[in-house]
Amino acid sequence: MAANSKMTPRQKMINMLYLVLTAILALNVSSEVLNAFKTVNDGIDLSNNSQKQSNEALYAKLNKQYNIDPKRAQEAYEKSQQVRALSKQLNDLIEKYKQQMIAESGGIDEETGKIKRDDDVNVPTHIMVENNAANGKLLKQQILDTRNKMLAVLSERERKAIEPTLALKIEEPKEAGITWEHAKFNSVPTVAAVTLLSKYQSDVLAAEGHIVERLYGGINGENVEVVDVMEAKIISPSNYILQGEQYNADVMVAASSSTLVPEVFVGSFTSAIKRNGKSFEVIESKSDALPLTNAVKVENKDGMGKLALSGSATGNKKYTGVVRVKSSSGSYKFYPFEGEYQVAQKSAVVSPQLMNVLYIGLDNPVNISVPGVAQSDVSATISAGALNRKADGTYTVKVEQPGIAKVTVKAKVNGKETVMGEQQFRVKRIPRPASTLDGVYGTGRITVAKMKSTRGVVPVLNDFVADVRFTVVSYDVIYRSKKDASVTPPYAVQGALFSGKAKDLISRVVAGDGIFIDNIIVRGPDGKTQKIDAIAFEIM
Repeated sequence: MAANSKMTPRQKMINMLYLVLTAILALNVSSEVLNAFKTVNDGIDLSNNSQKQSNEALYAKLNKQYNIDPKRAQEAYEKSQQVRALSKQLNDLIEKYKQQMIAESGGIDEETGKIKRDDDVNVPTHIMVENNAANGKLLKQQILDTRNKMLAVLSERERKAIEPTLALKIEEPKEAGITWEHAKFNSVPTVAAVTLLSKYQSDVLAAEGHIVERLYGGINGENVEVVDVMEAKIISPSNYILQGEQYNADVMVAASSSTLVPEVFVGSFTSAIKRNGKSFEVIESKSDALPLTNAVKVENKDGMGKLALSGSATGNKKYTGVVRVKSSSGSYKFYPFEGEYQVAQKSAVVSPQLMNVLYIGLDNPVNISVPGVAQSDVSATISAGALNRKADGTYTVKVEQPGIAKVTVKAKVNGKETVMGEQQFRVKRIPRPASTLDGVYGTGRITVAKMKSTRGVVPVLNDFVADVRFTVVSYDVIYRSKKDASVTPPYAVQGALFSGKAKDLISRVVAGDGIFIDNIIVRGPDGKTQKIDAIAFEIM
């Protein structure tokens, strides 16, 4: 590995000096110690800038390789961008805490370049330890998560090689009952806390460079491994097919060279086939005789066996076979394989959310799916009305005439669109709503107080499966007086609320009077108007 993947002598010296100063700090906080911390922090900042430049040079080399050979370098390039984002996220968080500590300690003295209250032990404690150490715990967890996520982009072998020496880590305090955030930031002078944060920035930059260098080495020929295992593989677009469809799969020898021409056969295993755990033992023989009964040769194209098996009957289907390869010595190797696929009947699921009825004027919600088929490959049409697909994959249906509507579902399976099923629905009009005052009071007796508190007519659809609203267009109000048995002419009201003379009539009611509301016209969600039942009240 290149030198910049390891800790430089300058970094080692800075880390050692930080430890020495921390030990001295525990004994005595003198101006000389505080000045030394500033010197160390300046050195770390200088080292960090150098590490940033080194990292950027690595990214540039990797980017160049990606532009030259994108297929080979794509995985390493994409992983490097993940590492870069992780490093920036942690670096930004640390920088935020640094700047907060500096600001709350009076800022930077322009003449000396020092933090004005560099010996302030309350600021780091307040920011990182108080309030249940929320910031300290967040920083600790972010360091641990960043380390783990950076290591996760490497192969297991690479991970084991660098994990012990990766700079970015959390060292728990040895004292029992003392948390990491308390040990690092409680009653620590601002300049020491800022220096510690700068050190963690140095660690994350070094870890970033270390990981990215490994990624670059993987595409630059530094991590080439010898392939010494050959194994039969079955590659199928889907193990789930429909009745009448054909099961397709590619059978090949993994890691085979271009000089080998494998032959694929399916048939029943003979006793020569031996299992070795979950896989099979490779058979070597001077004879080309197959270790199969009822063997059938599979078409070979571009070094792959093109397996095509019947889907005429439903159920779970299993098959076995071998790949035969002739070596340069003239002998043969047989690579056994087995597989299975499921043949299911054609089916579609159309689930109405409002029972098995579609209502005129509503956006009727309907769930449509086909088992084993992605929702993006499913489509549907309706014989009468409009079927609209929503962003979440569900559907809404709009119908206009009573009768029967049929939904037909199709699905794209192996590139071919097939009708999967149909579902019929009854189309009905929305039931007529009941007449009420304020949605509460229907025909009958009502107290003077309740009558005077009502505001207008509200049509209510009781026990309906959907939330449907009707709009009141108009109605007539008639008042009967108990005192002289007079009856007023109908007073027309527009809209739902009492207005004008109707409001005045309601305000005059006394026990024994009567209120009649007739000719109630409402408009439903389909835009059509209809007359609903009149209501009558006896005041008590």
